[in-house]
Amino acid sequence: MNLVHKLCLSGIALLWIGQTTLVGQIVNIEKRRIQTDSAGWFGSARVAFAGSKNTKETLSFSTGTLIEYKSKSTKDLWLFISDLSLITGNQEKFSNAGFGHLRYNRKVGEAIRWEAFTQIQYNSLVKVDRRVLFGTGPRFKLTQLDNAKFYLGIAYMYEEEDLIEPIVVQKNHRMSSYFSFTLLPDSEVTFVSTTYVQPLLSDPSDYRLSNETSLDLGITKKLILSIAFRYGYDSMPPDGVPKSTYAFANVIEVEF
Repeated sequence: MNLVHKLCLSGIALLWIGQTTLVGQIVNIEKRRIQTDSAGWFGSARVAFAGSKNTKETLSFSTGTLIEYKSKSTKDLWLFISDLSLITGNQEKFSNAGFGHLRYNRKVGEAIRWEAFTQIQYNSLVKVDRRVLFGTGPRFKLTQLDNAKFYLGIAYMYEEEDLIEPIVVQKNHRMSSYFSFTLLPDSEVTFVSTTYVQPLLSDPSDYRLSNETSLDLGITKKLILSIAFRYGYDSMPPDGVPKSTYAFANVIEVEF
């Protein structure tokens, strides 16, 4: 198995621990896809932790894995992603979040793939005790350029969501659409932006929106500076949860 291991070294990354789970409820899968035309196994693994003590003691921990398999015909692709994060202080949990995501991708045309996915998730910050979803739909490749890649995805999604404080169980049918583009103006520069929209089918005014934009700069062949910003909006969030959330970070990554 060909694995690329990444080690996050930035202190500011504490604001970004569990970056796909701390902001809102939409997980950005586009950022995680491994761009390659080769068949076989690919992946990455990440572990980060930090601690501090002044007037309070804090401990932060996160771990994540990504495994991707592309068949020899390159028509079939499997993608598995997991993330766990925990931030505690003085016997209090400030954040406890995680998710597991499995996706199957089948090439049905030169620019069209059909996807099916499932996900389980929890996030104490947005009062989600458990969220399970299943979805399927087409993914369109809008350009054939090597240095500018544009994608559009449209999917139906069924979700079951258990909320806490107050305890509420919701079963919803949603659309889950996204538009993503990657610009590669230089071999050492990558700009990626992805926007998701997930409206409730029975009431489009109940929707979630998420955008994640990042700029990766290659300092050396093995050293990368990543600048990222994420914004989330939920038109009808659980009681006590703000409609708008955001996070940003500067992260140094070492590949070996």
